[in-house]
Amino acid sequence: MRLPSIVHLDLGLELRGGQRQVLLLGSWLAAEGLPVAVGVPRAAPLVDALAAAGVPVVLLPSRRGLDPRNVLLLARRLPPKAILHTHEARAASLGAVVRLLRPDVRLVHTRRVSYPLGRGWSRWKYARADAVVAVGADVARVVEDSGVPVAAVIPSAIPVAEYPPRTGWHGGRIGIIGALTPQKGHEILLEAVRGLDASVELWVVGEGPLRERLMQRAHALGIAHRVHWKGWVPAAQVLPQLDAVAVPSPHGEGSSGVIKEAWACGVPVVCSDLPANVELVEAGVCGMVAPVGDAQALARALHDVLHNRSLAARLVEGGRARVTAYDVPVMGAAYLRHYGALGYCV
Repeated sequence: MRLPSIVHLDLGLELRGGQRQVLLLGSWLAAEGLPVAVGVPRAAPLVDALAAAGVPVVLLPSRRGLDPRNVLLLARRLPPKAILHTHEARAASLGAVVRLLRPDVRLVHTRRVSYPLGRGWSRWKYARADAVVAVGADVARVVEDSGVPVAAVIPSAIPVAEYPPRTGWHGGRIGIIGALTPQKGHEILLEAVRGLDASVELWVVGEGPLRERLMQRAHALGIAHRVHWKGWVPAAQVLPQLDAVAVPSPHGEGSSGVIKEAWACGVPVVCSDLPANVELVEAGVCGMVAPVGDAQALARALHDVLHNRSLAARLVEGGRARVTAYDVPVMGAAYLRHYGALGYCV
């Protein structure tokens, strides 16, 4: 059976920011009446999420990008001049090999992280695409520094209307939302919280391999009683209960969804000055910014937001003024225009 003329690929077995972007984009394209499907491994959480959203799913035999079964399924079933759009590294490998067998297919890679491309295969597979799209200017810079041209910058999006407003003051409650992995900066935030008023509490929202290490660090810093480990909870349920959101990422961010989600809920943002973050956040206008890895500066910025209500209100208004530019229809329309530039006819 032939596949639709737009097929997205994500071979992850998690449901993190990148997978949520695939879900949002696929759902928008389907709602617009376009012939779209998403190829995912059978065990991926995206399978159920896509089905619930009414997006057709292509079940791939393996999560390995170079598995011949995946390659043959796509090479045989994609229609002529289809768009094959990949969203992570394994999917990019699969797409590049399919493109070798089916040179008529238009291959698009979206790059979401600001890590350099490795030499050899990593660069080769991205160079095979008709278009590489970066989610931010810093990601684009890193990709182009690796020798691969970037055709467009299309930021990640959020469904703005689905985020309820903040419910009021909660006594100085800070949140950090994201996988418990090194690139999110949890350890520096724990150090910052130690330097804040004893009444300030921290909600850690997410799961990941660093959980035990971070819990031990909180104990060592003497703040374990102020840190609440929430596990994975949808951001829209947590954000209205926070007084500030911290995004202290030391590396690896592409286009932070948490910053945009906080803006949509009216929660002040404090982030690191990682280039991907300051693409979004203008210091003092729609968030506060602290140098990467500087716990004292991070603590000062959080203190200012929690204790200066006029500052917090100004940051909230600044965020609200920006967030509509990151709504899902904006992202979807940008990709659709780009498909058209590659010769795809709606």
